[in-house]
Amino acid sequence: MQLEMSNSERVYSVVAILLGILILLGLVGQFIIIADNAPPQAVVYVDQSTGVYYAPPYILAKKYPPGLDESKLKAVTINEAAQKSYQADLTCVEQGYFKQKSTLNDKLKIKVGLAEAPPSRWNQDGSWNW
Repeated sequence: MQLEMSNSERVYSVVAILLGILILLGLVGQFIIIADNAPPQAVVYVDQSTGVYYAPPYILAKKYPPGLDESKLKAVTINEAAQKSYQADLTCVEQGYFKQKSTLNDKLKIKVGLAEAPPSRWNQDGSWNW
């Protein structure tokens, strides 16, 4: 038995499938998190004695560990810190200082033009936009 579809039935089937895909993306897309890393020119503060770098908002808000001597920190870019094999402070990483997160749905809305991109955490000159 051979099933033949008319043109209107084909269009209806394609529209139904596309609608199903959009609904599925809408439901699942809220749970898919996409993280954008800090750009290589972003400025961080490095403790050269320990080889650990910190996010400026973390240091400027005085959230750093009690034993850290803030006067010994040096401002460098993330790229320079990576070249010297310095490691990001675990607390800064856990608190999300070095990533800007959004959902798959947000990214798709921006790509399609339904939403405006949020301001970046980092400026082009490497300063932090906090």
